Amino acid sequence: MATELEGNLQLQRFIQLLADLNHQSAAYMQTSDDSLLAPMNKSVEEMYAIQRVGTEDAYTAIEEDMQTICKNFNAAVAMIQSNDKGAKDMATFVAVKKFVRNIFEATVRIIHAYGLA
Repeated sequence: MATELEGNLQLQRFIQLLADLNHQSAAYMQTSDDSLLAPMNKSVEEMYAIQRVGTEDAYTAIEEDMQTICKNFNAAVAMIQSNDKGAKDMATFVAVKKFVRNIFEATVRIIHAYGLA
């Protein structure tokens, strides 16, 4: 990618959010703690806001992975909201965990695309 990181505050913020989301999704996979979804939502929304208007290679090259992140996060939220019970049933638990795993894998692909790992 031909984008300069130095002095590019938007890209630096995006990378920080990417790291945050990576850690948040990993923590969710370990604990299945639904309280992690709110901070994940903030990370996803801000990342998408930055990426969707970015025209540099750093943003356009990761379009597919950002779509994966957004769609899987929305699917996880929809799955939780559609659960009629007060607690998650096994189907909801398994589905949400899979959606979050897809998010984690997309963050790892972006991290590798940026040469950060």
